[in-house]
Amino acid sequence: MKKILIPIGLFIALIIGVIMSFSRGSAESPTFMREVLPKQDGFASVGNGTIGGANATEQNVFKVTNKKEFVAALKNRKNTDSKIVLVYGTIDFDTDDTGKSLTMKDYMADGYDFQQYLETHKPNSTASKSLKDEQEEKRKASQKNQSQSITIHVPANTSIIGMDNAKLKGVDLVLDADNIIIRNVQFESPYDYFPAWDPKDGPEGNWNSQYDSISIKGGTHIWIDHCSFQDSPETVEYYFGRKYEHRDGLLDITNQADYITISYSTFENHNKTMLIGNSDSNVADEGKLHVTLHHNYFHNVVQRAPRVRFGKIHMYNNYFASDTINSEYGYEYSLGVGKHSQIYAESNVVDIAGKDYTSFVKVFGGKQLTTVNNVFNGQTVDTFNNTLIPVDWKPELFTTIDPVNEVKETVLHNAGPIKTNQ
Repeated sequence: MKKILIPIGLFIALIIGVIMSFSRGSAESPTFMREVLPKQDGFASVGNGTIGGANATEQNVFKVTNKKEFVAALKNRKNTDSKIVLVYGTIDFDTDDTGKSLTMKDYMADGYDFQQYLETHKPNSTASKSLKDEQEEKRKASQKNQSQSITIHVPANTSIIGMDNAKLKGVDLVLDADNIIIRNVQFESPYDYFPAWDPKDGPEGNWNSQYDSISIKGGTHIWIDHCSFQDSPETVEYYFGRKYEHRDGLLDITNQADYITISYSTFENHNKTMLIGNSDSNVADEGKLHVTLHHNYFHNVVQRAPRVRFGKIHMYNNYFASDTINSEYGYEYSLGVGKHSQIYAESNVVDIAGKDYTSFVKVFGGKQLTTVNNVFNGQTVDTFNNTLIPVDWKPELFTTIDPVNEVKETVLHNAGPIKTNQ
């Protein structure tokens, strides 16, 4: 048998090549997919911190490319085994198990007629109450059909990690468990085909939709990092003089959710961006809703960045920018100070075309806000609203607060999904 001799130089080169390939890391290497929230990195580091599915066995690391695989990897809401879900490419949740696209007609309940809904719900309608109620029930049934397709509950001890260009399109991802990490994922906000008309919402009434890209409903120890959230282009429609609103929030935090850190993520081209605490009457939220927001980019969002009730919120090193005044995403405000909220905002940068600093904060019955070393349109502003008093706490859970003159560049260069295969 003839021996095959490999020159020592070539052998060494091969070994070095193998080592280098591992040291550079891939999206599936433990150095990335098993990364946990650093200590002191916001409220999600409280207690034992947030590790998601970092302890998953190799059998519980799943590569998914479609909706059916994604749902199967999560299994069910009671599945608390540590798991890592690696998302490849775009997954559209308005599809069936075969990948066939689902539209309004596929979700529509028998007997629902949108034109009849408009006729029965328009101001001063002469339609009978029974016909109005019937159409409302059919609308609700249609909306429920869509919800069953796009609403996915994420169980405890899970990491969802996006690969290059990973996108979850039209999903309503519900986080109602403990210890979850979501990183490097693009979210295209869900499109509600069946908005409801509420004549009592505001002086003129409003259309209201369901679904957020992420709904943290009672979930605790959550880390959302290097993600992006935005709408897709759509045809704007108006009925009863109000926009027919197909999209709700991008990332809402409600129902006694607690210990959350949102970092290096982008929120763009959207109206109702982030709600923390969903009702003044939900007093169970008192003492909950501890949220840290740092190094995020809020770009061309209309409002709720965030709008807060009850929560204790630390916001630092975020960048807010808007260049739309009279468009669909015309700026209204960023920080909504609601009932019993306590927001501590420091070293944030705001560039809002055509607005002055008083537009940055809107009061919704709240009384407390601390603002320190924030810059609005190039000017340092320490007080955005003279009617508010400082909060009665000082943040302690953070790593490093960058100088305010470095924030814009740092956020623009680092927020949003990063390349994982290098």
